[in-house]
Amino acid sequence: MSDWYWIISETGYVLDVCCREKNPGTSVVLYTLNNQLRPFHQLWKIEDKYIVSKDTGFVLTLSTSPINDPTFVVKPRDSKDRGQLWNYDPNNLTLTSGLPFYVVTAIQNTANIVLCNPKALGVKHLENPVPKTQKWVFVKWSEMYHEE
Repeated sequence: MSDWYWIISETGYVLDVCCREKNPGTSVVLYTLNNQLRPFHQLWKIEDKYIVSKDTGFVLTLSTSPINDPTFVVKPRDSKDRGQLWNYDPNNLTLTSGLPFYVVTAIQNTANIVLCNPKALGVKHLENPVPKTQKWVFVKWSEMYHEE
């Protein structure tokens, strides 16, 4: 995928580089879709098995222990970091970590997703059937927004 995409959970929220920060280690959170002219903090592309942020140029990284305290951040690409490798399955719409058996999951707090909170995005084992919280759709950034 060489184009830029919003990565949207079937719960309706997108992956977002928190607070429009551009520093390594900045949290990736869930937020409402910003389809304004320059929504770069919410745009991503897949290069090999890396998911690259348009705004920072860094890659989506599953940091810390996925079981105990999963945290999503953007960091420079590191070929030794398996937490930066991702596999998207368009058949069941899951985004699986390079750390085996874990899929990106929108974590629900009672009935609501907690927005702009790093704990609202996590990983879990793939459930069957796959729930909305584990399904992700790549929506292409409209041609009208491309930079010249």
